[in-house]
Amino acid sequence: MDIHRGKKVGVWLSVAAVLAPLAVQIAGVAWIWTLLGSHPLFWVLALLLTAAAVAVIVAACARIREINGGEEDDLSQY
Repeated sequence: MDIHRGKKVGVWLSVAAVLAPLAVQIAGVAWIWTLLGSHPLFWVLALLLTAAAVAVIVAACARIREINGGEEDDLSQY
């Protein structure tokens, strides 16, 4: 059994906790866009929310690589 499994699950749960509200916001922007038409402000908002979601996923993947590489275990020796 992988000893780091719990840490990985925690990372992905954190990602889900951040992405769920972002998904609701993106859906809200899409709904408003259908009501009011294609306004540049909505495109900017949608792009910012999507960029935030991508940044969270990239950070989570980097954290998983750290956990897999044992970097966290190395720091506990100091």
